Amino acid sequence: MSKLEKKYIEQVVTQYPQLRKKLFARGFFLTNDFVKEDQYPFYNAWKGLKIGNYRLYVSEEQAYYVEQYKDKYFVLIGHAYNPFTMCSDEKKILQTLTAYKDLDEEFFSKINELTGIFTLIIFEGEKICIIGDPTCMQTTFYTKIKHNIYVASHTNLLADLLELQWDPYVKEMSEYRFFPLLGNALPGDLTQYKEIKRLVPNHYVILDKKDILVQRFYWPHSLKLKEEDIVKKSETIIHNNLELIAKKWRKPAISMTGGCDSKTTLACATGIYDKFSYFSYKSSESEEVDAKAAREICKRLGLKHKVYTISENDLDYENIEAVRAILEWNTGGIVPINRNDVRKRAFFSNIDDFDIEVKSWASEIGRAYYSKRFAGRKKFGKKPTPRKCTTLYKFFLNNRKLVRETDKVFKEYLDKYFEQAKKDAIEWQEQFFWEYRVPSWNGLVITGEHRYSFDITIPYNNRKLLAILLSAPLESRLDDDIYKKIRKSMNPEIDAVGISITNLKHTKNRGIAENIYYTIHSKILF
Repeated sequence: MSKLEKKYIEQVVTQYPQLRKKLFARGFFLTNDFVKEDQYPFYNAWKGLKIGNYRLYVSEEQAYYVEQYKDKYFVLIGHAYNPFTMCSDEKKILQTLTAYKDLDEEFFSKINELTGIFTLIIFEGEKICIIGDPTCMQTTFYTKIKHNIYVASHTNLLADLLELQWDPYVKEMSEYRFFPLLGNALPGDLTQYKEIKRLVPNHYVILDKKDILVQRFYWPHSLKLKEEDIVKKSETIIHNNLELIAKKWRKPAISMTGGCDSKTTLACATGIYDKFSYFSYKSSESEEVDAKAAREICKRLGLKHKVYTISENDLDYENIEAVRAILEWNTGGIVPINRNDVRKRAFFSNIDDFDIEVKSWASEIGRAYYSKRFAGRKKFGKKPTPRKCTTLYKFFLNNRKLVRETDKVFKEYLDKYFEQAKKDAIEWQEQFFWEYRVPSWNGLVITGEHRYSFDITIPYNNRKLLAILLSAPLESRLDDDIYKKIRKSMNPEIDAVGISITNLKHTKNRGIAENIYYTIHSKILF
């Protein structure tokens, strides 16, 4: 658990006022309650918008868009673009959404076409509806205390204003010796604070003075497509997304490794390579492999590739301790943030070479993550159980009380989000990865850490694209066949280089050990 406190963060931004805009960077806050705009954490720097009895505050670095239709207001915070209509104008996207009277199937069909990192809020009188991007890469948290409603991009933004205290269970979890393994995510839709919940992908939340309603609007399901259709549809969507990115931003840059995801992104940029710059970074010896691989691939294609070398010496950065504190607070203060990650954010905050990073995250949703992690495991049981979820969540070797408490959390999560699955729903562990692991970990990193330096977009963060990728047979997803065929179709030169980088953490022996652990731990009772 982090030892930081709100009082200390206030001292940091008082001492370094130039860092105030980095506190809850690209964040937002919504309430029908009164807040002091001239004080911490806003300091009169956040943009304000009044809608009825609500007040929306948005960080000065964050874009937002508003469209009104009769008595409804549609507000999109972040960015969105549509690879099916080739629209990259958020105002036009919102205008399209206003044509629908209700939150019905047709409305959500349009929502499902969108790529981006955003939160959509619909205002209708005292009632608001919150919808996230396909994987909730822009994290969104909400609570209702008495008759007041609060929604924000960061948990500590809410907690600081409401003076909330940590949940004792979360405190114990954060202090568990193996907690940092497999990321800093909390189980279920939990946050550090009992009063606050996290928005889960494929669901919307309706809040008013009386109640909170969480409703699923999309079940990930098999589309039963032929392999050639999966390849064609996927490459078209990714390419269209990249075209829209190139149109939408002045200086987009694709971050590169030698891995499957970024190579596929690069392949799908065929025909528009001149619209992007390409970069990697190395902040430690272990990152040299990826940087070298990316350099060789780009060289083969005749593309300029830049490697940023990030010093491991803290003395090379201004106010590094203040930066560390803000980053740690932005990510929830659950655990101390890695020093190397702090240096990366400090370094890139001073780089003006691009105005958006094109990141290839979320793609793993279509690549059988858990099967690969557990040495090619193909069966996880027909239905999820709390213990199976707990086992996928963390390694529990010596704290059985914590296991039982976590089981309770995941039981509530399954009851809330996994009821009445469609007959053609995808395997539960794939849905769990999409709706739980990706937003609770990757979303936290994107919102709380990476967007500290610059904005990010993800061409794979499209609900219809992810559904198409998940329609491939398991064997195909295990071998990344779809991705290989996309690259072969779009630009075979990339794989001709003969470079393929895999995650060294997922070694064969580790996979076997984790598979044994899953088999035993998911069934045994404590």
